[in-house]
Amino acid sequence: MDRAAYLTSLIGRPWSRERSCWHLAAEVQAALFGRDLPSVTLPAAPTWRWMIDTLAEHPERARWREVAPPPVAGLITAPDGALVAMARADRAAHAGVWLAPERRIIHCDESFGVQAETPVALRAAGWNRLMFFEPITE
Repeated sequence: MDRAAYLTSLIGRPWSRERSCWHLAAEVQAALFGRDLPSVTLPAAPTWRWMIDTLAEHPERARWREVAPPPVAGLITAPDGALVAMARADRAAHAGVWLAPERRIIHCDESFGVQAETPVALRAAGWNRLMFFEPITE
């Protein structure tokens, strides 16, 4: 699979309950990294509280560990394919995937659909805390 063509085909795809940020993350993980993430069913009207609680308490979280932030602010040392939990304050409510070669996070939101944005652009859009998670290998 041509990575650039695949990622380009995702950009602009609209958000839906069946194509949320988690669904996109699962699709990208499977297509590019061969990882299967469990399905998450969104309620009819997902709230911020539901999203925060789901990201914090989902059993999949036990299979991933947070990548320690680098000593120099702004540098990202997370591996390609790391899951990214995004928070406006301290608790994550949105997810994406770190694309290390592209230096972008691919994610899907209700307003703009699928986007690949720099960490700086995401912070400017209000996602003040980006947490990177790598799979725990056994």
